[in-house]
Parts: sequence; structure tokens; C-alpha cells
Amino acid sequence: MDRTNVPNYRLYREKSGESEGFWLHSETLPLRSRLHNWEIALHRHEALFQVFVLEAGEGELLGARERRPFAAPAAIYVAPGAAHGFRYAPNADGLVITALADRLPPIRASDPAISTFLARAQIVPLSGTEAALVGPLAARIHEELHRAGPGSDILLEAMVTELVLRLARAGAQAGGAGEPAATRERDRRRVHALITLLSAHCREHRPVGFYAEKLGLSPAHLNRIVRRETGASVQELASRHLVRAARRELVFTPTPVQAIAYSLGFQDPAYFNRFFKRQTGMTPGAFREEERRKIAA
Repeated sequence: MDRTNVPNYRLYREKSGESEGFWLHSETLPLRSRLHNWEIALHRHEALFQVFVLEAGEGELLGARERRPFAAPAAIYVAPGAAHGFRYAPNADGLVITALADRLPPIRASDPAISTFLARAQIVPLSGTEAALVGPLAARIHEELHRAGPGSDILLEAMVTELVLRLARAGAQAGGAGEPAATRERDRRRVHALITLLSAHCREHRPVGFYAEKLGLSPAHLNRIVRRETGASVQELASRHLVRAARRELVFTPTPVQAIAYSLGFQDPAYFNRFFKRQTGMTPGAFREEERRKIAA
């Protein structure tokens, strides 16, 4: 199915009472599924990610081109923009946690394997030490959100971050089970070494061959490893480094946009503006203005 034909839902608010400041929602799985005869048609949420924790029953995760079965105990992660739907058995039960996608970038940046896991919809059986923590943590988030005690927002931010990390760890470990541990560890070390090199050289706008030579690999092999571990190419990772550096300088320094462009290795400030807007959806000036408004609020 063409992705553009899959409806994009913003979610809730119309009946659930979230304010304009909504960033997190939690409900029981039967609450909405029962209303639709336990079938949720294919749809997507561009601005949200979801974690489904299945405590009982079974079902199928529907994608644009595939159906993937699951059974309790299991957790399902749905990435922002991923086309998905569900068919549940009538005895299915659990929790559905939905959060704004702007919580994901710092988590994805923590580790290449985590970033790879969070790039697409995933099913993770809840067995093993790491996975066993997911269900109780989701229950605590649900309880805290509906209790809304003092400091809830800060506590919920921390718990949602932990939930995503615990689930991604469990999923990454399960996903790499068929590959030799030594190979996985070697490639992860290579990606970490690449990230160190990117931090040092991204402002120089070096080609992939520069980094490949430093790591003793061919450019094609390096790109294959990096895409498998992070879901991105070397150049895409370099662009992310540049954008992070630009954001820091735009928010925390008074440096003019033109000077920031030159400091990041762009010879043409107009090209920097186009690059930044392509990566973030905003011009540098508009981004600076919006972030300063948030700080002043």
C-alpha cells in the first residue's frame, strides 16, 4: 500500500481530554480495541510513537506489506510514521502508551543499536532479565499518569525514557541472536569509533572515504555496517552531528546565523539555511526564535 494512502492520526484529544500541552497518554488495550471489534485498521502517527504491552491474549501486527503474529507476554513498539494496524483475540489485555516523537532523538543518540531498533515497528517477547522490567514499568507509568501527583511530569519523562531504553535493549539483544557476538561487538566498536571521528571532523565535510580509510574499511563496507547498526548512512550521521552543533549554537549563543554557518564549514550561509531547513523543517532563524520563546515562557 502506498504510504500516502495510509491515514495519519494525531490521536485522542477530541474525547480523551488532553490539553494542548499533551505529550503522553496511557490507556488499557481493550478500551479502544473492543469498540472496533478487536480490529484496528492500518494507520500511522507522524508525530507520535507507541508502546503496546500485551499481558494476555494474542494477535497480529499489520504493516503495509506484512502481518506479524504476537502472543503475550510481549511488547510492541511502533515508530513515528510507521503504518500499522492490529487484529487482537477478544481476550487480549494490556496497556497502550503513546508519547510525542520529540522524546526519541536523545534516546536514539545514546547508542547505534538502540537507534536501529527505534527506526521501525518491532515485536519483543517479554522474557529474559531486561524484558521482564518492561511490563511493570509500563504499569507504573500508567498509574503515575492517572494519579498526577507532585512532580509527575519529571518522573514520567524519566520513566518513559527508561521504558523505551529497556524495550530497545531487549529487542536489540533478541534481534542479534543469530549473529556471532564477536562480529556484533566488533561492528558496534567500529560505529562508536566513527561517531568519535564525526565529532572531530564533521565541520570539515569529509567524504565517506576519509572515515573508511581511518577505520581500515572500504567506503561501501563502512556504509553497510553503519546502516545496519544505526539505520542511517555515514553522511546522514554527519548531517545529524552538524544539526546538533547548529542547534546548540543557535539556542545558547548570540552568534549570528551567518557566523554559525561559517563555523560549521559551510562556505555559503544560504546553503546552510537550506540544509538546516531540510533537516529540521525550519530555517535557523525560525528555530532560534521558537526555542528562545520556549526558554522565556
